[in-house]
Amino acid sequence: MSRAYLYVFTPNDFDRDQVGRFLDTLDGVENWFYSIPNAVFIIGDVPAKTLSKKLVEKFGQHRHFVTLISRKARAGWMPKEHWTFLPEDEV
Repeated sequence: MSRAYLYVFTPNDFDRDQVGRFLDTLDGVENWFYSIPNAVFIIGDVPAKTLSKKLVEKFGQHRHFVTLISRKARAGWMPKEHWTFLPEDEV
């Protein structure tokens, strides 16, 4: 089952374009997009812990978090078109 994650990082030694190119190579990552310089939305069936581990292996230790985003459990604001990109939640 696909899930949606938000990866937020401190852009010291790499940028979101490098992250995107790396995500294109990862098994289990179906799609991704960004709309903020240091945040990437990731869609796939890879667990958050695995994504975090792979990102650290690629880019080294850095301040970041990978968090699950759900259409049902959400707060804050995001452009409407971003919400339509997220997979449907399990019932």
